[in-house]
Amino acid sequence: MGTSGSKPGSKPERERLRHQLLAGGCSPARIAAEMAGRWQFNPRQAWRYTHGLSQTAVAARCNDLLGDGRAPMTGKRISEYEAWPQRGIRPTVHVLALLARVYGTVPRALLGEAELPLLPEPERLVLDQLPPAEAAAAPPAPESGQLSAAAVRAAAHASGAHAERAEVTEVGAITLEQLDHDVVQLARTAIRTQPAEIFTELVRVRDRVFDLLRRRTHPAQQSHLYLLAGQTCGLLANASMELGCYGAAAEQSRAAWVYADIIGHNGLKAWLRGTQALIAFWSGNPREAAHLAKAGREHLRHGTGFVRLCNIESRAWAHLGDVRETQKVIGMGHHARDHVTEPDELHDLVGGEFGFDEARQSFCNAGAWVQVGKPVLAIEAAERALHLYPTEAERSRRYGGEASTRLEMTDGYLATRQLDAADVALDPVISTSATAGVAHLATRLSDICATLDTPPYRNSREARELAERIRAHPALTTG
Repeated sequence: MGTSGSKPGSKPERERLRHQLLAGGCSPARIAAEMAGRWQFNPRQAWRYTHGLSQTAVAARCNDLLGDGRAPMTGKRISEYEAWPQRGIRPTVHVLALLARVYGTVPRALLGEAELPLLPEPERLVLDQLPPAEAAAAPPAPESGQLSAAAVRAAAHASGAHAERAEVTEVGAITLEQLDHDVVQLARTAIRTQPAEIFTELVRVRDRVFDLLRRRTHPAQQSHLYLLAGQTCGLLANASMELGCYGAAAEQSRAAWVYADIIGHNGLKAWLRGTQALIAFWSGNPREAAHLAKAGREHLRHGTGFVRLCNIESRAWAHLGDVRETQKVIGMGHHARDHVTEPDELHDLVGGEFGFDEARQSFCNAGAWVQVGKPVLAIEAAERALHLYPTEAERSRRYGGEASTRLEMTDGYLATRQLDAADVALDPVISTSATAGVAHLATRLSDICATLDTPPYRNSREARELAERIRAHPALTTG
């Protein structure tokens, strides 16, 4: 029975070639190259066919390696990775590393020459740091009883030569210490200044880290640099978000995630999930924000980082009108705050933009309570935040924090028909142009004006006067 009608590269042809090359002693890399050259398979397809695996079988092996009971990888997802770049989904460095473990190769071997330039620069940089696809051929094993003293000495010389090369590094301890200092200062400065003021410095430090990652380093130094890369890209994501560039913010956060994932830094991964949730929230997708914040809690189940995720999630559920979930996660956040046992290196010791103090928590509570129609609780939370802000150390005072809190308090007072109290709460915000740079200020002030233009305030002279004062603020008169 012949196979003359078979499609070129069909399973019978692949299997026949695979067994033929295996019998001839060919390596998997040689077989994959032959399949790719003969039938124009891309490297991911060629390596799967080299092992005679189905897409479902590859997915199962990936899930075994991940140790994730939810089995996140599927045969369909493997198919989408193989279909890229013509269609399908681009595999991340993390996915390539996972597939490489399944196939017994290195991530770079799973990309064609035309595919590599399509990866984001941070991911290409990561691939450049990984071992090359070409491994030195192992010397043939000696016959039993034929091992010579010369072979033993040669093995020792090879070990010594390798150790000599491994000992060399182009990154010094002082350089890493300086970069640590720079990132800490930037994280703490970020909460006290407008993002445009530090954006250029963030880019400079990030580029310095990228440059060092191209040099020869020890494994511990490389992990240290990946952490710095993740932190700087994360801070750039936050700054981009506050500047209203949500697409750029999302891309920066994904780049930061690559580095955090490579070194397995759960604290940074938790913070990044929270930042991605904020990006989704301010992009108008509160449901995605809620799910991202909840996903972040899988990486950090206690401490300041957990509190931050709960409060981001609460704002998202509140905008979706889900009172039960809002109350639940607010309660979880307070419980976590009350039971902090030890400081977290990123959220507490570095702090700044990576931190989340009690004043910030109370501000978030106020915003959530307003949104779900509990203005009395919102006013109480806002009052607590305003009481806490002056007690915070100068380095952790958040730029615009008090102004933003007064906006939530104003909404609470208007919802309870306390116009005079709302005027008093809002006055420090609208009586100065210094608040003009507060993120989302224009939107929030416009919302308050809209409230004043509806019953029961529509026919109130005091409400009209307050609305006129709001509209005179530079945030609404410029841009």
